[in-house]
Amino acid sequence: MPTIAITLNGERREIPAGATVSELLVIAEADRQPVAVVVNENIVRPEERPSRVLQAGDQVEVLVFAGGG
Repeated sequence: MPTIAITLNGERREIPAGATVSELLVIAEADRQPVAVVVNENIVRPEERPSRVLQAGDQVEVLVFAGGG
């Protein structure tokens, strides 16, 4: 299966070509927690994640919401 290189939270990652943001969240094990996703400095809303296909060279930030007191 062909792969592409992206940067995820500052680290280079190889992911399957054609992967969506939703699929990346599963790969990164961040699909079961509330997160914000930014691709190339643009927020990707939850409803857009299944259709937003990642491209080689994309800069992706996955921000996990942390609660506290």
